Amino acid sequence: MNNRFYTIPMLLVAMALFNFGMKKKPYRDIEEGKILNLYDAFSKDTALTKDFGFSCITKFKGKTILFDAGSNADIFQRNTTMLGIDLRKVDMVIVSHGHFDHLNGLDYLLQVNPHVKIYFPYDIFWGAPVPYDATGQEAGVKDSLPKSNQYFDGGATKFMINQSGRFWHANIEFVKNSKDIMPGLKIITTSSGYMGYFSCYPNKSFVEGQFTQQKDDCKQTGLPELSLSMKTDHGEILIVGCSHTGVENIIVETQKVTDDTIDLVYGGFHMIPFDRKQTNLLVDKIKNELNVRRVAPAHCTGHLAFKMLQDHYGQNDLYAGLGATLKY
Repeated sequence: MNNRFYTIPMLLVAMALFNFGMKKKPYRDIEEGKILNLYDAFSKDTALTKDFGFSCITKFKGKTILFDAGSNADIFQRNTTMLGIDLRKVDMVIVSHGHFDHLNGLDYLLQVNPHVKIYFPYDIFWGAPVPYDATGQEAGVKDSLPKSNQYFDGGATKFMINQSGRFWHANIEFVKNSKDIMPGLKIITTSSGYMGYFSCYPNKSFVEGQFTQQKDDCKQTGLPELSLSMKTDHGEILIVGCSHTGVENIIVETQKVTDDTIDLVYGGFHMIPFDRKQTNLLVDKIKNELNVRRVAPAHCTGHLAFKMLQDHYGQNDLYAGLGATLKY
């Protein structure tokens, strides 16, 4: 007997079982006053895919806000599907910074919600417009050259370079300074010198046959980072992505910009590199000097800091793993 008569029904059964296992959950409503972790490396939910990266979603005054999008677009799609998140209903996106573990999920998001508003740090490496001055030294020299040898035929030598690239087609706004998105909702900007780059032109001198570079002459440009602050009756709810700029510095800047206390800090505190002494000093500062009432550490906070925050904060240290909903 021909085996194909058995093979076809078996394939149909296998496909049915596969589709049943991957069946989408009904879409859930994103509730006001709650934050849901969509992407992280720790979780109580074994059905979700853990990966190193970060993303969360919340709703504020009727607007659904996605903060970061994780490391991998396929995993981001899988987890949001499993959690019943309708990404077509996202009103705005905040990308904390230009590292892969916070933005690669945008590849999927932009497939389903191509016109969503995205706020991105003013980072030239990710397409922000760059002011450029091509005047150079001895500006009058250009007049001794034929126009065919002059920039723009002798016209302006200061201009903007409008880059194209990964997100050139998206609805991007590059944010330089802290700003209100809507009443009670602020983007907080900070910058890290540690993750920046050096621009050392023309700060080189020819000494004994070698070009040497004086560090003090270098202009350092830091890694820009965005955080999100939501005003509530009991203080600001501060969402941070990776805190490369120092979570304590983000807290201070938020207090300054909002003129309010910080009720909760949620997200990546970036304390993985810190030893016990450094971690203890920072946790003590957050709690006792900066008077942050509650914490919900996630992502790059690190195991040591998870434990020390629990020890310092007790019941005010809130669980924020992948798939967990936190009511603030």
